[in-house]
Amino acid sequence: MITIISHYFGQRAKIILLPAIIFILSIFLMSFEVRAGEPGSPARPKIGLVLSGGGARGVAHIGVIKVLEEMKIPVDYIAGTSMGAIIGGLYASGISPADLEKIVTSIEWNEAFKDNPSPQDLSFRRKQDAADYMIDFDIGYKDGSFKIPRGFIQGQNLHLILKKLLFHTESIRNFDELHIPFRAVAADIETGETVVLKDGSLVKAIRASMSIPGVFSPVEIDGRLLVDGGIADNVPVDIARQMGADCLIVVDIGTGLRSRDKLVSAVSISAQVMTIMIQRNSQAQIRTLTAKDVLIQPQLGTVGSSDFSRATESIGIGKAGAVELKEKLARFSVPENDFLAYLHHQRKEPQDLPRIDFVAIANKSELDTKVIEAQIKTKPGDKLNMKTLEEDIKRTYGIGTFEAVDFRLERKDKESGIVIEPIEKAWGPNYLRFGLSLEDNFKGSSNYTISTRFTKTAINSRGAEWRTELQIGETPRVYSEFYQPIDYAMDYFVAAGVEYKVHNINSFNAEGDITTQYRVSAAQVGFDVGRQFGNWGEFRFGIRRERGDVGVRIGDPSPGSVSFNRGSLYSSFAYSTLDNYSFPLGGSDANIVWMYNLEQLGSDIEVQGLAAHWLTAKTWGKNTIVPAIRIQTVLGNDESPIQDSFSLGGFLNLSGYSANEISGRHTAVISLLGYRKLGSAGLGVFNMPLYLGVSAEAGNVWDRKSDITFNSLIYAGSVFIGTTTYLGPIFLAYGQAEGGHQSVYLFLGQRF
Repeated sequence: MITIISHYFGQRAKIILLPAIIFILSIFLMSFEVRAGEPGSPARPKIGLVLSGGGARGVAHIGVIKVLEEMKIPVDYIAGTSMGAIIGGLYASGISPADLEKIVTSIEWNEAFKDNPSPQDLSFRRKQDAADYMIDFDIGYKDGSFKIPRGFIQGQNLHLILKKLLFHTESIRNFDELHIPFRAVAADIETGETVVLKDGSLVKAIRASMSIPGVFSPVEIDGRLLVDGGIADNVPVDIARQMGADCLIVVDIGTGLRSRDKLVSAVSISAQVMTIMIQRNSQAQIRTLTAKDVLIQPQLGTVGSSDFSRATESIGIGKAGAVELKEKLARFSVPENDFLAYLHHQRKEPQDLPRIDFVAIANKSELDTKVIEAQIKTKPGDKLNMKTLEEDIKRTYGIGTFEAVDFRLERKDKESGIVIEPIEKAWGPNYLRFGLSLEDNFKGSSNYTISTRFTKTAINSRGAEWRTELQIGETPRVYSEFYQPIDYAMDYFVAAGVEYKVHNINSFNAEGDITTQYRVSAAQVGFDVGRQFGNWGEFRFGIRRERGDVGVRIGDPSPGSVSFNRGSLYSSFAYSTLDNYSFPLGGSDANIVWMYNLEQLGSDIEVQGLAAHWLTAKTWGKNTIVPAIRIQTVLGNDESPIQDSFSLGGFLNLSGYSANEISGRHTAVISLLGYRKLGSAGLGVFNMPLYLGVSAEAGNVWDRKSDITFNSLIYAGSVFIGTTTYLGPIFLAYGQAEGGHQSVYLFLGQRF
């Protein structure tokens, strides 16, 4: 009987315990699955952070992320478009919100959205281009037709900034392997399709996602031309869900539509069309949100998509927008220990830069690889130095024939190396560049110069160039030069040139009217050998042969036209470290030219000429001073002909006088210029700094060296307001000089 009862209860126990055991095992396995499915954690949903595009307004994303961390809210997935991809990609890579704020507030966005390095980083020949032709835009000529770049900005500087910030991700090719899984959203400009970037180069993906059509050149990835994802999916809610997010925190900082009174130009109309397109796809995504999700729309008001100068303000607005929704966000908070574990996982660890075992050039250009290698100072066997590498990239880009110069860290056979990849300009290798100069003194005296330069680059593997210049206006000129570097480092060169030019030499009366105007025309051929010194200097030595005529255009024509001949030895030394040629804030610039006209070389008379100038810029805070001196003189002969005269007059050149109002065989001007940055004019990142300045000047012209005394100096000065434009610097000035000379000037063009 006992045996029967025992057997009965044993069976009952099995029947009761078996489901309980299965239930406990199921809970355990479910817990194990959740743990194995990191970055999610047990007992909480997986959170996706969606960051929209919106240009500079996207800096507000940082304020939102700050609040999320303050509330101990972990993020499991990030999907971002355009500026949302930049902020999201940096955060996903392990950069903290505090560091994100330091990054966006310290970047010189005006420089980031330019292609060319500062003139201090250009090759010396490219510096001359920047100084002489200040309209910084090349038109290409290729295959029998003119071509322009696919974007106003190629993105070289921005790409280099992102490369430095994200160098710790160089070995990562799957964005799920970042500290937080990440997706960048771009658009295929050929088809309009949404392209979700989940692997490859993180920097390239971010660059593609924020390449505003027409502003930035498209980025090619896997054979597709990609542009800003905002035109296809500006608030990528769907992408975050596809990644596995259970609930979403969505930050929409899109730009609002303009009212009718703001639609006053073709630019504003085009921007409105783009905004309408973006808003439609954004609203379609936002309508899919559910009660589980939180939508944050910071009230950015007048902050525009290019207002990077308001970054600190934007971060504060983003933070305020998230704080307003704290109650809704609170349900995503996790315990202290869990959040500390999340932070430990999210933050990037300090990383030692690797020792470089090899440096390779992925060269697909017409230049010999040795020319590019000569620009590279990073050497195998050294520990990688990012500053040196950055200078290498800038030097290579400064050659002037590349659309972009990229680099990557490559590992093979247990070795680490740097691969540098220059990409030729798609619209080259022949380019047109333009210059413009204009001066008006509001007294009926004005002059202008319009110039163009056609340069054929990379004629051979050592970087030979053939350039031809045409100039019209007050001083017509045609010039053509063939320039051949001799060595791969492009330090030594030979150059042969021909030139035809015309200029005036004027005599004025006391009322400032021209009494006599000589017209000098001359044709010249020359040959030089030279040496460049790094990117700061150039020396030339050569011979010149010139033939010309001098005629009278205004005044007594009785002398008639007079011909002249020159055969000369020529030498010049140029030095420049200026940081820009519009309103320099630092650096120096100097030039010395010596010519010796010899009868043995065909000159009518034997005479020497010397011209020299020097200036330097020093800045303290917003204030800059620029002392300068310029001398032009004929050596050894006070009876030299009229064509050997030099002129003074005009803004900052004895201000108060008209341009070229006084002339003589010896001239000198010493000046002290000061200006203060008042602020900026323009739109956001494309703003133009505004300066208020004064000058003090002293100088004169003399026909004989014996006339040169301190007592004969003319004192002058000016006050001006100026700014930089895409045509060059522009000044509005008032100048006054001894003897009652005064002028108001409107001047466009280089003055330094």
